[in-house]
Amino acid sequence: MPKELPTHAQVVVIGGGVVGCSTAYHLAKYGVKDVVLLERKFLTCGTTWAAAGLMINLRGTLELAKMTAYGMKLYQEIEKETEQPTGYVNTGSLLIATNMERQLEYERFLSICETLDVEIRRIGLDELKELWPLISTEDILSAYYMPNDAVVNPVDTAMSMSIGARRNGARIFEETEVLDFDLKNGVVRGVRTNRGDVKCECVVLCTGMWSRDLARKTGVSVPLHATEHMHFTTQPIEGTYKGMPILRDQDGFLYFREEVGGLLVGAFELKAKPYGTDGLPPDWQFRELPDDMEHLEPLLKNALKRVPALETTDIRHFTTTAESFTPDNLYIMGEAPGLKKFYTACGMNSSGVLCGAGVGKKMAEWITQGYPSSGDIWELDIRRCFPWQMNRNYLRDRAVEEPGNTWANHWPYKQWETARPVRKSALHDRLAARGACFGQLAGWERANWFAPAGVEPQYRYSWLRQNWFDYSAAEHLAVRHGVGMYDLSSMANFVLQGRDALAVLQKVCANDVATPIGKVVYTQMLNERGGIEADLTVTRLAEDQFFIVTAGATAGRDFDWISRHIPEYAHAFLTDMTSAYTMLGIMGPKSRELLAKVTKADLSNQAFPFATAQEIELAYATPLAVRMSYVGELGWELYLPPDFATGVFDALIEAGEELGLKLVGLHAVDSLRLERGFRHWPSDIGPDYTPFEAGLGFAVKLDKGGFIGREALLEQKKEGLKRRLAIFTLEDSEPLLYHLEPIYRNGQRVSYVTHGAYGHLLGRALGMGYLENPAGVSDEWILEGRYEIGWQGKRYPAQVHLRAPYDPQGERTRM
Repeated sequence: MPKELPTHAQVVVIGGGVVGCSTAYHLAKYGVKDVVLLERKFLTCGTTWAAAGLMINLRGTLELAKMTAYGMKLYQEIEKETEQPTGYVNTGSLLIATNMERQLEYERFLSICETLDVEIRRIGLDELKELWPLISTEDILSAYYMPNDAVVNPVDTAMSMSIGARRNGARIFEETEVLDFDLKNGVVRGVRTNRGDVKCECVVLCTGMWSRDLARKTGVSVPLHATEHMHFTTQPIEGTYKGMPILRDQDGFLYFREEVGGLLVGAFELKAKPYGTDGLPPDWQFRELPDDMEHLEPLLKNALKRVPALETTDIRHFTTTAESFTPDNLYIMGEAPGLKKFYTACGMNSSGVLCGAGVGKKMAEWITQGYPSSGDIWELDIRRCFPWQMNRNYLRDRAVEEPGNTWANHWPYKQWETARPVRKSALHDRLAARGACFGQLAGWERANWFAPAGVEPQYRYSWLRQNWFDYSAAEHLAVRHGVGMYDLSSMANFVLQGRDALAVLQKVCANDVATPIGKVVYTQMLNERGGIEADLTVTRLAEDQFFIVTAGATAGRDFDWISRHIPEYAHAFLTDMTSAYTMLGIMGPKSRELLAKVTKADLSNQAFPFATAQEIELAYATPLAVRMSYVGELGWELYLPPDFATGVFDALIEAGEELGLKLVGLHAVDSLRLERGFRHWPSDIGPDYTPFEAGLGFAVKLDKGGFIGREALLEQKKEGLKRRLAIFTLEDSEPLLYHLEPIYRNGQRVSYVTHGAYGHLLGRALGMGYLENPAGVSDEWILEGRYEIGWQGKRYPAQVHLRAPYDPQGERTRM
C-alpha cells in the first residue's frame, strides 16, 4: 500500500469496511482514477469482520432487491478479476412460520417475490426436514424455500473489492484517521487526518457507527446509533452439511447457517442494548464486547427449541460486538443537504455485506452522474433525515427497537413504539381525548384513525383487515357524504420571498406560478430528465412572496432542492415555516355549510373559487384559508398559528355537531385520495417518472418559458409515451392491496402496485401501477388488456381505469 499520503485526490472515501471498499472499487471502475480510501485502523476492523455474511434476495422494495441481486452477481464474478475469493456459496434459505399471521406474511411473499424477481416456493415439512435435518418441526405451520440465497465470507469479500479498487487506480491508506473537514461556502474542500491534510473535490463517508459523530463536525445529520449484536458458533454437529440452507426462524428472532460442520447462530433480539451513546472507544479494532448471558438467555432458549441438538453441542465461540442502526432501519446514502460534494453511505443496519456491492454502485453513479442512474432510492436518501434526529437521547431510545424490527413481522401500517413523542401539533391533546390513535411520520404524532367510545385507540396488527378498518371506513364515508376534519400540521410549509423569488420558482416549477396574488398552483419540480423531484402547491401571497406546501416526510429534500437552485446572487430567501402553522383540513360536501357557521367570509364559488387562498376571520383567528383538496371533495385547508389552533378547533367542533362533523385520520385521507386518483410522492411518482407518464400533464406549462426538465418533456412529447400510470380496482371485495403486488396483463406480469388502499365508497381495494409498452401506451392498448393482481399467492381479476374511479372529472371539489 502507498506510504506517503497525497495532498490531493478527486474523491476521498472514508472507511475501509465492505461499503467503503465497494465504493472505492466502483468509483475506480466508473473511471474516477484519483480515488483515495482512508481507514482509521485496518480494513474490515470496524464491523465487517464480525458479519455473518448472509445474502438474502428478498428485500422490502424493488430497488433494494435489484441492489442485492447485483451484489449476488458481483460477489461470484469478482474473484476472476482479483484472484481473491469471496467465499460465495449458493446455499438457498428457508423461512418457517409458527403462527397464522407470519404465515400470511410469507404467503404475501409468494406474490411480491414475482415483482422482485426472487424465486420462492412453499414446501412441505418433509422436504423442510430433508433440507435441514436438525430442525424441530412440531410447531411449524408452513415453510418456504428460496433457492438462490447464499453466504459469503465478509472479510474476503471486502478484501476482494479493495484489491479491485487498487488495480483500477484507487489508493488505500490504513492507520489514517480523519479528524475534521475543510469546508468553505457550503462545499467540502478536503479532510484533515492524523497524517496530514488531503484536498479533494468530493468526500464519501462510509464509516459505519462512527458516521454520526464525524458528520456532526460538518453540521450534517446522519442519525444512527450502535447496538450490541451477537452470534455464536458451535462445534461440528452430525447432520450439518456443506451448502446447507440458511434457516430463518423470524418468530424466534434467530437465523442459523452452517459453519465448518457446526452452526453459526445469530439473533435480532426484540430489545437490543444500545452502545456508544456518548462516543466509541478510540482504539476500536476487531473488538469484541463482554457477553451478557442474561440478555441472551431467551434467544438461547429459542435456539434450543428449534435445534434440539444444540443441547448436547459445545459452543465454540460467542461473538458480541456493535454495529449501527438507523431510526427507520434504512441506509443513509447520497449527497448531504446543505453541504455540496459531501456524500454518505452508512447506517447499513446489519446488512452491509448484503448490500455493500449495490451501495457502492449507487454511490459511484451518484458522484459521477449526479443521481443514482440505475434507479431512484429515495427511501435511502440522506435528505429524509432531520437535524433533530441527531439528538442522542432519541437515538439511544430508538436503538432498543431497531434490530428486532429487522426480523419482526413487517405489518402494514406498523408503528414505531420507542422514542415517541417527538413532535406534536397544538391539537394533539384534543385529538387524543377524542379517541385518536397516533402514528408517527417525520417525528410528528399524527392521528391515523379514531376509536369510538369504549374502544382502545391502539393498533391490532394483521395482514387482513385490522381493528381500525371499519372506523376508518366511517371517516372516509363522512367526507364523501357530509363533512370531516383532519389535522395535517405535519405538512411542511416554506416561504420563498425576494425580488427574484418568482424567477426562481419559474425555473424549478413545471407549472406557471406567475399568477395573481391569492392563486394556488399545483406543480411538480423536475430534474433535467423530466423526472418528478417534488410534488407541491405554491400560493402567491404577494408580488415577491410565495407560500409552498409539501409533504412533511420530504421537507428536507424539497427545501434542499429549491435552495440548490437559487442562484448565488439572487435576491430570494427560502424559510422553513412548518412550526409556525397548524393545518386543519375541512372537507366534504357540507364543508362550506360548516365554515359559514364560524366565519362571515363569502365562501361561494364566485367569491372564493377553487385553487385560491384568502385570509378570513374564523372564530377569533385569521387563518390563511386555501381552497384545495387532497381527498376529492369540496373543502378548505386552514393554516393558522399554533397558539390560535385550539380555539378554532373548538369552534369548529361546536358548530359541526348538528352537521355530523367527524374527525378523520390519515388512513382515511390516504384511501380517499386513492379513490379520487390523486398521486403521492414517492409512492406513485418520483424522479424516474415524468408528469406525462404519471398523468399530470395538466400541471405542465411548456409554453411558459424555460424550466428544469422542459427539454426532456418536449422530447418525450415528440416521441410519444412508452409507459403510463393507471388505476386498478379489484373485482373481488375481500383482498387488500398495500404495495408491490404484481400486475398481470393478458396473463403476463407487466407491473406492480405502487400503492394500494381500500376504496370504502367503491367497496373494493384499489391501487396504481405503471403500464409499459415499447410500441406506445394508447388508451386503446390499455383498455384492451385483461388484468389481474397477485395477492397471497393467487391472482384476482382487476378493472383498469384511465381516470379516477370516483369523480373522474373532478367536479366535486368545485361544487
